[in-house]
Amino acid sequence: MKKIEKTIHQDIFYPSNENEIKNMIENCEKKYKANSKTDSKLFILPHASYEFILPLLVNTFTSIKNDFDKVVIIAPSHLGKIDQSSPYNLFIPSYDAINTPLGILDLDKNVIEDHFKEDMKNDTYFEEESSFEQLYLLIKHYFCNKTIVPICAIIENAKQSKDFASILNTFVDDRTLVLLSANASSYQNSSLSYTKTNNFIKALENDERLLQLQRKNIIDSCGCGIIDSIIKTKQYKNKSWIVNLIEVESKISTSITKVNNVKKCVYHLSATIKDN
Repeated sequence: MKKIEKTIHQDIFYPSNENEIKNMIENCEKKYKANSKTDSKLFILPHASYEFILPLLVNTFTSIKNDFDKVVIIAPSHLGKIDQSSPYNLFIPSYDAINTPLGILDLDKNVIEDHFKEDMKNDTYFEEESSFEQLYLLIKHYFCNKTIVPICAIIENAKQSKDFASILNTFVDDRTLVLLSANASSYQNSSLSYTKTNNFIKALENDERLLQLQRKNIIDSCGCGIIDSIIKTKQYKNKSWIVNLIEVESKISTSITKVNNVKKCVYHLSATIKDN
């Protein structure tokens, strides 16, 4: 019997009403719809309330060509390892499909069963991390029949990053859309957040080693580990990024801007892998 899980973060990060969600997307398209399609199948996208990040999501999703078979969604665990007794740092859902306000998305059970261990199944991570659900809705809206592979990852060092890349190598190919959920900075003093985001953007554009910069406290993006892992795969080895849009305090631009009217803030961005 097919096991279907329901989303739980509606009315917190996004509306629960189907028509309201679709109206929000359509309104964003009027201003932020991409001017052209990209050949890229690897993107960094933010997580937060749709109030702040939906323009970035819509801009990216309207740039994606419908020439892929499955969507791999990778997000970090902000709580770290929930079960300290587990030997694993990668987790996948146990269910077969997710029921969103826009309809049901099927998980790619072939990938999940063939490439992950049974003990890696832990639904708690996907209940705690709203970032998955924020992307599910856009996938369902724009690419309704695609299967998904959600992965919650804790990548803290080079070995974990290399091991994760080895797993990704077994199923990430040129017919796979990969979405990485990551914010450019943590929520902190606005001046420090600006500096960390600026450093993060430079690191992405110059293919620098994110985990090393994170350990030195030069950057503090929650996605350092997962980004470091994907850049180690044979599909995307040593590629750099192009930053598309940056959001802070509801201001959206193609370049980073300082905010002086708040004590604390977080920067969100969208980025596309560069074909170099």
